[in-house]
Amino acid sequence: MATSPVILITGCSSGLGRSIATEALSRGLRVIATARRLEAIGDLKEQGAKALALDITATQADLEQFAAKAIALFGQVDILVNNAGYYQFGAIEENSPEQIQAQFATNFFGLVNLTNTFLPHFRERKTGFIANIGSQSSYAAFPGAGIYGASKAAVDYVSQVWAKELKEFNIRTVSIGPGMFRTSAATNMTFQSKELSCYGGLHKQRDMYVAYGGNEPGDPKKAAAKILDLVTSDKDLPGRLPIGDDAVALLAQTMQAETKELEAWKEFGKGTNFDA
Repeated sequence: MATSPVILITGCSSGLGRSIATEALSRGLRVIATARRLEAIGDLKEQGAKALALDITATQADLEQFAAKAIALFGQVDILVNNAGYYQFGAIEENSPEQIQAQFATNFFGLVNLTNTFLPHFRERKTGFIANIGSQSSYAAFPGAGIYGASKAAVDYVSQVWAKELKEFNIRTVSIGPGMFRTSAATNMTFQSKELSCYGGLHKQRDMYVAYGGNEPGDPKKAAAKILDLVTSDKDLPGRLPIGDDAVALLAQTMQAETKELEAWKEFGKGTNFDA
């Protein structure tokens, strides 16, 4: 329908991004699907999506050109889903500086830079929805996911700040933290540049995670449906929203542990003001 919302989704070649695009098409939304390689989303184009090539690590000038092209397709973009990203595994010590920079370039800096190119459009129209796909790793502190989790924790934080900064322009923002879903995340995971024998236990966990791929409990189609329900509603938004039974349980557990820790240490942390 010509009056249906326009949703732009990054990282649609596989996984959750593809599921969100498919679900949006089934609901009659006008979909702009993106991927690094257009051939990877040719089937989405056949289903009715507009397909655009996008490398979110491109220069700001290139991203601005992309945003202008995307907006011109329908004359507007209503919903931006920042889904593009990847999982860099390894103990923090095992990741090279180049790998760390590349992880943040895609998962965080690319997300921020791309979103900034759409903000003038959203502000001018006094409406917009920014859904940033984070991860349960942002609050769980998983060994082996330190760099990945840190990039997603940055996504959580900037999303919560945007929610406050952009509220006066009627631009809504939320960080969505998926749990383990049956996508290609395990097979597409990249690994540390060096393997230190002292982290042998961690490497065994990595191998188990890779072998577990295809058996994750979460159904990405169901997650996509919930995400579409959210971004097309006028519900009040949380600061961060876990998606998946495991993610919800893990966030609750994490918050309970943090509350308990605060109670145990809060008196120690006090008493640092100047004397009256």
